[in-house]
Amino acid sequence: MKNDIICYCRNVKRETVEIAIKNGAKSLDDIRWSTDACKGEKCKDLHPNGEGCEHAVKQMIIACRGEIQGPKCSCCGL
Repeated sequence: MKNDIICYCRNVKRETVEIAIKNGAKSLDDIRWSTDACKGEKCKDLHPNGEGCEHAVKQMIIACRGEIQGPKCSCCGL
């Protein structure tokens, strides 16, 4: 599962995001800066389930850190 792609528009793997979180990423901006995920505009179009990557990345941050820093998502409240 670590090799699963989490950001389809930038081809970023789940493991890459996990490493960034373990190295201190606490927000979407931290993830964008350190992994290139959550920067594109085509994730919903490219993802097999039609989902964007921001929600999944936020869930990963919360799972690893217990919280997320930065603004809340307007679509999911995370």
